[in-house]
Amino acid sequence: MKLLSSLKVATLATVAITTFSIRPNLAQNASFPDIENNIYKTEIEEATKMGIVKGFPDGTFGPDKTVTREQAVVMIVKAIGKVMPVDLNNRPRNFPPFMDLPTDRWSAQSVYWLQSNVFPANAVQLTGNFRPEAPITRTALVEFLKWTAELISIKLRASAELIQTKEPTVFSDVSGYDKVLTMQMSAFCNVASPLNEKGTKFFPRKQANRDYVAAAIVRAVKCPQNN
Repeated sequence: MKLLSSLKVATLATVAITTFSIRPNLAQNASFPDIENNIYKTEIEEATKMGIVKGFPDGTFGPDKTVTREQAVVMIVKAIGKVMPVDLNNRPRNFPPFMDLPTDRWSAQSVYWLQSNVFPANAVQLTGNFRPEAPITRTALVEFLKWTAELISIKLRASAELIQTKEPTVFSDVSGYDKVLTMQMSAFCNVASPLNEKGTKFFPRKQANRDYVAAAIVRAVKCPQNN
């Protein structure tokens, strides 16, 4: 199998190792009437069983609804917690807080845990704001999931290298860093995939919908365990 190049993630060696198996939350209702014909139906149902995401009070999933950056992080941290210990109170004190994310905000513990355990050290220096309420773009989601997969891979194989499971997809609408990122993560269990799994375009700046967010998280978390 080929290995993909990757950036080092920050402070990964500080997280304890235990067992690594997805522990599904069978109490969650995994069936929604509005995903019956959705291409991500199976992965949405799996994400729901894992307790990563829930439906709405009216019984729907809302697959076409957008996801904010803080919502995506909370989902990702929940997913990481299915394969390794996550202590939301364990945050190194030398990590500066984001200026727009008070520590008592509902998502703050998850965001700051991801900041100190998953984000590369230089990523938090790029801006003093996290923009929690901004919709997450498809590129930003895939980037977060790349770092997430590296963290899990380190715990499983003591290496941040992501194993290539398929030939990379060369999307026709990306270039530069986005091209490198999407090629790498398309080859890693198809975490980066075309919009609605059709065509050759990734739509990097498009806001990520709930269906793709759920599917991409499941792929990114399970891939290191299965390969």
